[in-house]
Amino acid sequence: MRRSHLKIARLSLGLTALALGERAAIHEEKVFQVERGRYLPTRDEAIRWAAALGMRPTKAFPEFFAAGAGGEK
Repeated sequence: MRRSHLKIARLSLGLTALALGERAAIHEEKVFQVERGRYLPTRDEAIRWAAALGMRPTKAFPEFFAAGAGGEK
């Protein structure tokens, strides 16, 4: 699943992948892999990632946090 919305959000904040990674304590390469849909972050990484972008986790990673997915509603 490609996550272009995450890249758009990152770029709209003027963040590089490295800067986002530093904010969210996630390696820069993992940022690229997630945005390309090649890697699924852990639930904790997804929460930190969403916070670093100022997004709700349900918007950033609906596969973890959508109603009925066992996460936040």
